[in-house]
Amino acid sequence: MPTVQLQVLDLGAGTGLGTRGAAALGHTVIAVDSSEDMLSVLQMENEELPSSVSARISTVVGSAEHLPLEARSVDAIMCLQAWHWVNPALAILECDRVLRPQGMMGLAWHTWDRSNEWVQALAAIVEPDGMPADQTQSVPRELAGRGSFERKHFPFSYDMTVEQLLGLASSWSFVTERPDHDDVLARIHHLGSRAALAKTGLLSFPHITAAFRLNRSTEDPVTASKPL
Repeated sequence: MPTVQLQVLDLGAGTGLGTRGAAALGHTVIAVDSSEDMLSVLQMENEELPSSVSARISTVVGSAEHLPLEARSVDAIMCLQAWHWVNPALAILECDRVLRPQGMMGLAWHTWDRSNEWVQALAAIVEPDGMPADQTQSVPRELAGRGSFERKHFPFSYDMTVEQLLGLASSWSFVTERPDHDDVLARIHHLGSRAALAKTGLLSFPHITAAFRLNRSTEDPVTASKPL
């Protein structure tokens, strides 16, 4: 249990993985998502939690551009693997509105660990035009000037079978929308078979979570005249 209990907005909460994590730490969490289906899954998952944790979670249908919250009502905002879906110019205005002065904001994305040799080979298969821009290299420009940012990387790996890798690759739009997607999947299968451990049949897909934390400046962005 934290020494300070925060009122936290989980923006783009989805099925609530981050929501449950924050609530388990003792914070009160408002999960906001535009998908009622996603929030229904979150609510079902919450039923499996201890009552002391689930009682700290509430869900609201809404969007980053139109947050159904009162002004200055939250101490912290977290947006996990979701900021790239929002209209940033509108979303930051709403975040400014609901966040209390000197409140915190955290953003995080998962990205492949491209230092790994087989991940580099996978990227060569699925990214024929080269590596796309890495959104985790800097904070969104709309947030510039709103305080100081800390950035940390957290490595982790998914252990999966080759078939699970194929299922994952089949969900990537940049694979499914290619006219040669069958050939691409066949090449991924071949690569995965070579990378998998003979003893277990599993391969390790290394990732990095790039996390940013904004500590708000003392100047209130809602009343400040500084343009976006």
